[in-house]
Amino acid sequence: MDRGARIPLVERGETLAEQGYARLREALASGVFQPGESLSIRRLATMLGVSATPARDAIARALWEGCLQSGPHRTVSVPRLTLEKLHEIYAVRLNLEGLATELAAPNFNKPMLAKLEAIHSTYCKALEAREYSKGLKANESFHFHIYEQSNNALLVEMIRALWLKMGPSLNLLYPAYYDKRGQSHHEDILDALRKRDGARARAALEEDLVDGKAELKRALSSARDLYSPSTK
Repeated sequence: MDRGARIPLVERGETLAEQGYARLREALASGVFQPGESLSIRRLATMLGVSATPARDAIARALWEGCLQSGPHRTVSVPRLTLEKLHEIYAVRLNLEGLATELAAPNFNKPMLAKLEAIHSTYCKALEAREYSKGLKANESFHFHIYEQSNNALLVEMIRALWLKMGPSLNLLYPAYYDKRGQSHHEDILDALRKRDGARARAALEEDLVDGKAELKRALSSARDLYSPSTK
């Protein structure tokens, strides 16, 4: 046997299952689904515009990664965040997202800033219109546009994994977080990035996370009835 032999790489594009899983991850990270919400194969297939098989495969991968949880009678739902898990996730988020922001700051040029400013404008308009689902999506885009400029793919992927666990619960930030704190934090981050000041950008980003964590802690502690699982 030739131990030096190489196995030829498989040449193919993304399968429907892979595309479906990618879309499901995006939806979970950006708060499309509520904590505790049920998600059936049929419903996901309809949302993705695919057959049951790729939707089933996408859900299976999400279950394996802990993005979804199984229940009685083969039901699947979006996990609800606990206070213990909240503290665990934010301890890691502060370090990873702070680092990504600090690394990204020196790399920001005018086109990158223009795009980030446009995303922030979309975020502000969504909150003004109380279109919170659009606001959550814009908030995710704002953060990851920054992190991607760190030029550290592993770091960004680790942050994405955390957002999968956090995304649905970010719905609890609104409308309570509508007092413009989120907008103010974004503006502080933008100002630091315009100056390519990594330390200041990191500090502003961490303030945003700390404030969001405090709001989520209040919501989880005193308003668990805000969870409204779907029966669809």
